[in-house]
Amino acid sequence: MKINTTSGRRMGILLLILSAPLVSQAQTPVIADATVNLSKNYVALAGSNFSPAGLAPTVTLLGVSRALFSFTDTRLVAEVPASLEGSTYLVTVTNSLSQSTSAYVTVGAVGPQGPQGLAGPAGATGVAGPQGPQGVPGSTGPAGAQGPAGVQGPAGATGATGPAGATGPAGATGPAGPQGPAGTLTLPFSGSGTDTGTALFSITNNGPNAAIAGTGAQALNGGTGIAGYGGVSTGASGGLGVYAVGGEATGSIETGGSGIASYGGNAAGAFGTGGYGIAAYGGTGSGVGGAGIYAAAGTGPEALAGVFEGDVAVVGNLSKSSGTFKIDHPLDPANKYLYHSFVESPDMMNIYNGNVITDGSGTAIVSMPAWFEALNTDFRYQLTVIGQFAQAIVAQKVTNGSFTIKTSKPSVEVSWQVTGIRQDAWANAHRIQVEVDKAQRDQGHYIHPELFGHEGEPSITEMHHPRSPAPTQKVGAVR
Repeated sequence: MKINTTSGRRMGILLLILSAPLVSQAQTPVIADATVNLSKNYVALAGSNFSPAGLAPTVTLLGVSRALFSFTDTRLVAEVPASLEGSTYLVTVTNSLSQSTSAYVTVGAVGPQGPQGLAGPAGATGVAGPQGPQGVPGSTGPAGAQGPAGVQGPAGATGATGPAGATGPAGATGPAGPQGPAGTLTLPFSGSGTDTGTALFSITNNGPNAAIAGTGAQALNGGTGIAGYGGVSTGASGGLGVYAVGGEATGSIETGGSGIASYGGNAAGAFGTGGYGIAAYGGTGSGVGGAGIYAAAGTGPEALAGVFEGDVAVVGNLSKSSGTFKIDHPLDPANKYLYHSFVESPDMMNIYNGNVITDGSGTAIVSMPAWFEALNTDFRYQLTVIGQFAQAIVAQKVTNGSFTIKTSKPSVEVSWQVTGIRQDAWANAHRIQVEVDKAQRDQGHYIHPELFGHEGEPSITEMHHPRSPAPTQKVGAVR
């Protein structure tokens, strides 16, 4: 008997198969093992005859049929309620042949309660003694006599105020002197202040170069050029680490200046890694965590929130409204683009395909990569014959890295496609939830409100990330 443990919102969850089917017929499903994950709301069952005909079985828990995330003949993953508490429940699997099996499972290992001990007899209450008599209060002594106040002396006479002298005429303003040399700033410098009307420190370069330049020190690990830290929030949202607005372009086809231009430092070592141009870390939130970087597109044709020139790595999930590739059009690369949309499905699906020609007996064996069965499960097949009328079937499913195709004639070209559902460690730990309720503060709002008749309302993203006003230049600012 196998005991599986997994971590979730509770400290520990033990799933123990307490009873198994007493009779196992040729097509009767058998539950051999199970794993439950309440943090992801699923139970995974292992056994046999769950789907002998390739059709979806039915899983019942607490008298309710549960949704299936995936299934094969020997393994299935089904939804369980997040509110499941520690107790024993009956799980039933019914395959497409109406054969059923049931097993009792226990969520949370709860030991039996021991008997309650007998209470000892109460001790007797002692008799209270009599209260003694109250003593007589003593008499108050007489108050002492107050001495007489001293005599106040007379105030001195105030002297007379003399008349104010007449104001002389203002002298003529002299010519402006030459500008003095620039002052110096002693480093390291640290200061603080309060200004609610504009930026506390504002600087403008009237020339074409940067207004502020920061260079990190050369060291074993290169220093940071510029660091910005958002203020801690006493209300809803933390402050911005850096807020930058690019300069406006004065010409009709010129490009505005960058709000931030940042270049990572070079690594001098043989195996060093170049520094990040920008390293951004989102703040922690009790409701929604802050984004490391939030970028909103400007206005105008082809406005983009971000442009990446080169490869991009994402460690984690990538969510999007849609996706395409964009390339120079193969037939008119100088004047047109070509777009294709991504292939998407509610499953974590991988697609494999190819062409093969059957031999003289109408047989073809298609070999798959060595990692194919370790990465995928729940295989599905499609076959199309090419160039002639013939029948083609999958004579043997994927086994030991290959599957077999049979045709009704010899030497038939067959185009094949096989799909599989990911079962690697990351996929098993991060199954896609196809339907998800919006957070309470987002309900009644939309990612794209203009598509649902709510033109002018802020989107959910704009509600989470309201734009700060552009910084203003204050009179007397450093230039």
